[in-house]
Amino acid sequence: MKPVDRSKFRTHKSMNYISLCISELKKHKQMKKLLTVSLFLTFSNYAGYASGYQVLLQGNRTTGMGNLGVMMSKDASSLFFNPGAMGFMDHNSVMAGFNPIFASNSYWNSETPNSTYTANSDNPMGTPFHVYAVWGPAENNFKFGIGAFTPFGSRVNWGNTWTGRDLLNELSLRSIQIQPTISYKISDKFSLGAGLDITIGSVELTRTILLDGRSSSDGHGEGSVTLEGNATTAFGFNIGVLYRPTDKLDVGLSYRSEVTMKLEDGTADFVVPSSLAPLFPSGNTFNAQLPLPSVTTVGLSYRINENLEIGTQFDWVGWSAYKSLDFDFKQNTPLLEDTSSPRNYDDSWVLHLGGEYAFETGLQLRAGVYYDKTPVQDGYMTAETPDNNRIGLTAGLGYGFGDLQLDLSFLYIHSTEREQTQTQAEAAGTYDSETGSRDVLPGTYRLNALIPGISIAYKF
Repeated sequence: MKPVDRSKFRTHKSMNYISLCISELKKHKQMKKLLTVSLFLTFSNYAGYASGYQVLLQGNRTTGMGNLGVMMSKDASSLFFNPGAMGFMDHNSVMAGFNPIFASNSYWNSETPNSTYTANSDNPMGTPFHVYAVWGPAENNFKFGIGAFTPFGSRVNWGNTWTGRDLLNELSLRSIQIQPTISYKISDKFSLGAGLDITIGSVELTRTILLDGRSSSDGHGEGSVTLEGNATTAFGFNIGVLYRPTDKLDVGLSYRSEVTMKLEDGTADFVVPSSLAPLFPSGNTFNAQLPLPSVTTVGLSYRINENLEIGTQFDWVGWSAYKSLDFDFKQNTPLLEDTSSPRNYDDSWVLHLGGEYAFETGLQLRAGVYYDKTPVQDGYMTAETPDNNRIGLTAGLGYGFGDLQLDLSFLYIHSTEREQTQTQAEAAGTYDSETGSRDVLPGTYRLNALIPGISIAYKF
């Protein structure tokens, strides 16, 4: 750790205040965990879409059927859900779509007896998108494709007056994945495919710094920090197979590998009283990394008749790869040290049910439901990612006219209300009642999200 030269403060009239501030902040360990908590949000605030920080909005036909994709997305979105299914496409296609997200988080201070304090986030609308192109020569069984989509990303705004403002004010995360893909249909019953995952992203986050609990009237009450950075390009892969043992039954299996996202030379810009500026070095840089988990999916669908198809799917998400969050700062001070913070996620799963009824007029009706189990253990739930078990209810419709296909979907996500107690947080090591240091805010959380979507595809 690089020491701070305190000699420059000795003639300053606020020397006594600075010394007291250093002493108190060391006691409470607030700054040691400042960027640890903040950068955790950088990658993991995707609440409202899937558990942890996974977003599944890569195709609106699939979304309308309860996110059934591994065996029922035999359109261009199969590039994402199961590249093996591309081999069963009987046409070439380009597709584009997006899903505006309207989500809100709520907090209640259930730790304080008879408390009526509540807070609600005012999140800007999110707009994840997807674009695909799939083509192949008519004379062979190869299909080639490329896609771009937003598997990770969020915008959340708790404001700068709520009780957890020292954990987060506002976050904007952008992430894009590009996937070149190839598929080969081995026979009328079996096709396989594989793709390369190329992931890029950026983040901007703001939070309040509480300066020793002092009011703003003495000029030292609160400050702020803004974190900005671009993740280096990360690489992974995905593979998939589709097996059709009978004309009525399809079985799909896919695997998407773990990817490690690295944030290098991110910047932390502080706004604090000038007397404290040397302890909060503006423009300081830091490095960190975070695993994006592997996902293994298996599913089957059954065509009851030529109009109706139903299916079920099971996802296993390798969240246990997320053990801890570690930071390496280029410039250390007594209040800004390299840190390691435990996360200890569990592996989790998602169960889907859904179906589609196709009318001979070209209209398709869809519906589905899924249950998403949280990977976040008790004591590790943050106000920024109040990750609960979730139920997703979906509906959708499609219409084909000529070479065009229009798909609309609607997803409602309801999270079960979840209380995190101070006792749970202390047991997890994320809250210290003696020093006041905290990574989490005990209380009760809930999340709801409304997510419509539209896609349009051209077949050729």
